[in-house]
This record gives sequence, C-alpha cells and structure tokens, in this order.
Amino acid sequence: MRRSGIAFGGFCAVTTALSPLTAGAQDGGVLLTFGIENRLEVVGNEALAVPSEGTDVANATFLSFGLRSETALDRLSFLASGAAIIENPAGDTGTELDFGRAAMALDYRREVPSALLELSATLRNDDVGSFEDLASADESGTQTDYAVSARIETGRTSAVGFAFGLEYEATDYQDVTDPDLVDTTEARADAAVILRFSEVATGRLGLRYSEREEETAGTTVTQTLTSYAGLDYAVSDRLDLSAELGYAEIETEDFGLIERVTGPDLRLGATYDMPVGTLSALLRVTTDEDDDRRETFEIGRDLETPRDTISARLGVTRADTTGTDLVGSLLWDRDLPDGSLGLELAHRVSFDDDDGEIATSIVSVTWSKNINEISSISLDVAYEQSNSDVETIEQVSFGAGYSQQLTQDWNLDTGVEYRVRDDVDGRARSPGVFVALSREFQIRP
Repeated sequence: MRRSGIAFGGFCAVTTALSPLTAGAQDGGVLLTFGIENRLEVVGNEALAVPSEGTDVANATFLSFGLRSETALDRLSFLASGAAIIENPAGDTGTELDFGRAAMALDYRREVPSALLELSATLRNDDVGSFEDLASADESGTQTDYAVSARIETGRTSAVGFAFGLEYEATDYQDVTDPDLVDTTEARADAAVILRFSEVATGRLGLRYSEREEETAGTTVTQTLTSYAGLDYAVSDRLDLSAELGYAEIETEDFGLIERVTGPDLRLGATYDMPVGTLSALLRVTTDEDDDRRETFEIGRDLETPRDTISARLGVTRADTTGTDLVGSLLWDRDLPDGSLGLELAHRVSFDDDDGEIATSIVSVTWSKNINEISSISLDVAYEQSNSDVETIEQVSFGAGYSQQLTQDWNLDTGVEYRVRDDVDGRARSPGVFVALSREFQIRP
C-alpha cells in the first residue's frame, strides 16, 4: 500500500521517530532506541489506476530499532525497521499476511587530524508507488533499493594527501508490469591525489570510474571513466574560487553493439560571503550517453535568519539534443511562533533515450501548528508536472494530519490524503485515511 506526504510515512517516519538519537548521544556512550507502532490504513485506488481498482485496507505493525554511539573520534548510527502487514487488497476477497516495508541505514565515521574513514549502507523495500518518482507513482509491484559505500582520506595534515572511495547501488523490482522498470546495478570508484600548495590553495588530480548495468532485453552496460584536475583558491576571507577540468570517456554496450562518447567534464564555481548568507555561481559542462553534452549555469543565494532559512537557485541549461531551458529552485522554511511554514518551487530538465527531454516542475507548501504542548496539526499541498515527448503527467496531493501525545510514552497520529493524477491513461483519484498508535523508549546499556 502506498504511503506519502503527511498521512502515510515510510522510512522517513521511522527516521523522524528515532531523531532523539542524535541529541541524546551527544553526551557520549551508547544510546539504544526501540519503537513499536500499529497503523490502520484505508486507501482507495492506491495505485492511481484508470479505471479505479477499488479500496485497500491494511493493518501494519512496525518494529524499529536505533543505535547511536559517539566518542571524540568515532560516530556510529544504525536505524532499522520492518512491518508485519495484514491486508485486504483491492479486488481480492481474501486476507493476506506479509512482512515488508523494511528500511535500514548504517553510518560510521572515524576522524583524526591526519585521516578520515566513512562507511555507510542503506536498504529500503516498499511498494513501487511509495518511492518519490512521479512517472512510477501509478505502478504496482515491489521495489528494493540498497547501497553501500566506503571512503578514506589520508595525509590531511601533510602537503600531499590521498582520497579513495567505493560505492555500490542496486534497484530490484518484483511483480511489476511496466517494462521500463528494470533491475539496475551501479558500481563507482574514485581516487585522487590532494596537493596543499598553501593555506589558501589546494589542488587535486584524480580518476572516477562507474559501471551501470540495466537488465533490459539486451542487458545495457554503460562504463564511464573521467580523469580530472582541480584547484580551490581562497581569494580573500569572503571570496572562494574553485575549478575542475576533466575529460570523460563513455562506452555503452547494448545487444552486442558498442557506442563510445567522449567529451569534457568541467566545473567552475565561486562563493562569496555576504553579511547574511552566501552568494554563489556555478558553471557545469558534462558529457553523458543520453544527451551527449550539457552546459548549465546557475546563480545561488543561501541565507539563514532567526526566523527564515532560504536556499535559491536560478539558471539556464543547454544540451546538444534539446536546446536551452530555464532551471531553478527555491526552498524557504519559516519558524512561526506556534509552528512552521515551508515552501518549495523547482523546475528541472533531464533527458532519457525512451522519453526524450523531461521537464519537471514542483510546487509544494507545508504548514504545521502546535495546538498545545501535547498536540499539533499539519497540512501539506503539492503539485507536480512532468512533460516529455511521450506524455504529460500532472499530480496534485493534499494531506492533513493530527498528532497527540497521549502519555509520556504513547503517541496518536491520524491523517487523511487525497491525490489526483492526470496522464495518458486518464484521470485517477485516490483518497486515504490512517490512524496510528506508537511508543518508543530509550536505554543506555
């Protein structure tokens, strides 16, 4: 069953519930957090199908565990959750028992003056429609994302240092009907020599390599090797300049046919400290297997005041295959005397071999209000549009939630959500409601 927005939380809800780990472990030692939640969900046409598939009713019992340990040199955090789900699916007269909605995140960091080690791993298993992808929001089936990464830096206090990184990501699908949803894996590696010329100038020479495999009919494999040289220079206390010049070689194999693309990978940036916040400019020139070469120039502004946090970007992007487009984003969060208000505006452009140019626009408003010390309400309204050569998708979502702390240990959350989607199949509507009872407790062993 799909969950999104205020009313239907997945891994994000678990992470929020375990957020006291961050503050509680600042005193050092180990902090363990255990949580349990029982959630009843009723969602009509949860897959946004045309025509409607009916109503799903599910009762999910979540168990969650969190661990955090912090010392002067090390920081470790681990979050995990899963659910036992009893469900009456739409169009089915029987009741199903399933175990799913698994989520896990592991982060480890060890830092000394001369070296740094970072390790991470993530896992998420849920319905395809619950992932934040507008194109697949109306699809059914199960999606599993997992990733691991490791990074090490040495010689941080020396004139010459080294950095190495490894990453592996994979997406697996089960019981899906969309032929475009295919299993993918991607491995990445990078290595760099860091040259500290002075207190204000740092250079780097390095290589990046990635290999992406898509389980299409012919199994598409894309290999990318990028060599680069970069320099960071502090012109003054306020102005920082950065430059990175690289060359990318891309080889794609599909049905035994090999296609090679080469081109620049360039990054020029500047950051200026203002009396409040920073002003930045960035020029990117990239080469990839889809639209060959793309140039993007953006101007950014970031600032934080006692009440507001604002991050804005505005620029233009141009590709050989699609021409010139306007891009930008605005994130604004305001603290209210008894709550908060958030606004997001964004317009992005990408390219896909199957769909051509894809232009995505997002408008989102969130609002929350504390009724008293133990209860609060929240609202969430979002509009998203995706235009491509294949189809235009529009989706509007509305969510409203209410939370109350029943006792020192127990919390009640309830909410409603209503979604409307227009695409090539027609218009689909999906109302939903949920109520959840949860408890968490912390111990220090």
